[in-house]
Amino acid sequence: MQSNNAAQAPRVFVSALPAALAQNLPLLHTIFTTFGEVEDVWARVVNRTRSVHESWGFVRFKLPEGAARAVSFEDWEGLLKDSGLSETSLNVATCAAESEEEVVSEATVIKALEREDAATFDFESFRGRFSKDLARPVLRRDAEVIFRVLQQHRPDTTLQAQLQAAKDAAELPGGKGLLLLTAYSRNYAPGKVCETANRTYAERHGYDFECDVLPADEMLDAIAPRDAHTWYKVLMLRRAIAAGKHGFVVWIDADALVVDQEKPLEAFIAQAEGRDLIVQEDLSAECRINCGVMIFRRTSWCQTLLRLLWEGNLSRRHHCKAYYEQSALVRLLVEAGELDPRPRGRLQHRALSDKLCILPLRCLQTNRLREVQLEGGEQTFIFHPLFASENFAEDKAEALLRIDAAKRKDTAGVAFEFIF
Repeated sequence: MQSNNAAQAPRVFVSALPAALAQNLPLLHTIFTTFGEVEDVWARVVNRTRSVHESWGFVRFKLPEGAARAVSFEDWEGLLKDSGLSETSLNVATCAAESEEEVVSEATVIKALEREDAATFDFESFRGRFSKDLARPVLRRDAEVIFRVLQQHRPDTTLQAQLQAAKDAAELPGGKGLLLLTAYSRNYAPGKVCETANRTYAERHGYDFECDVLPADEMLDAIAPRDAHTWYKVLMLRRAIAAGKHGFVVWIDADALVVDQEKPLEAFIAQAEGRDLIVQEDLSAECRINCGVMIFRRTSWCQTLLRLLWEGNLSRRHHCKAYYEQSALVRLLVEAGELDPRPRGRLQHRALSDKLCILPLRCLQTNRLREVQLEGGEQTFIFHPLFASENFAEDKAEALLRIDAAKRKDTAGVAFEFIF
């Protein structure tokens, strides 16, 4: 649908664009023909959530009258419903004359960046605003110029600068005690098993406990465009730290069971010696750290880290890729200088950086059934099973039930043997 006189054709910028339109350009084209003949439509899909629409795009009309009618139109709710959509609105604005630069100049980028807040800068959001100014999409070749300008002229907007500023900021006020968080979809078999045992553990030690249980589709709606339920932990962690009620917020996966009910979380916090984030190295060298159990101190640095993990451009690359938020967090910690760019073998002792404490394998959790000690020796704190079978969720639930039952029998003085 390209036009030979595209440079002269009037365009409108459409923001808060529902995913149903951003992903269906023929429908977008049809809706805007209400105002005049449409020559071209283009959209960038950024977010698919039902309640928040971050996608945006352009509609180019053949005549300026069509653009003017679209900008002045008010009954978008009615028009969208007539087109079979439930969304209530979108935003349409007039574009300036389309930029004649085939590739944006550094001067143009510098001028646009002057309006950006360094503390909350996000490339994807900037891309949308800058595209409106250009009256055309920001392309890959433009992005290369933008990143070069960011490094040279606005280093305060970079990811490293934002985390450094948070590192230097004053501690967040308030927050007492410890909150244990978990969540699972209703059809996830291990969820209830672990929730019951972990809630008991929290009550035993005086920790607050919160568990979100949602239908699988509602959980995916809440985290879209991410398509793995594991991203929901980042959403819960952000909310909990922003609430400011607790000094520490601990995440535990829904298939991770506290085996050693006597050991307090303060024992791990003491090992960190004031670090903001406590994790354990991962069984796989590809990921370096495991996000199944994480302890966050309520600080500006953690708050910024979680914001960048949730909405930063670097994290968007892992929305729908293997290891998901775990891979994204590794990338962020490397960029922040808290984690070595390349692994250096297994840890023998805890590893401490300015803000990060990494504990060796089996310190916080183990995913191997044979490593769960019920008689003699040091007990495993958390059992977090790993199964690659076709019915992995059910297999996990069965293993967790066996461990939970065995632990209670062991406490009563009854021996228990595993069969492999």
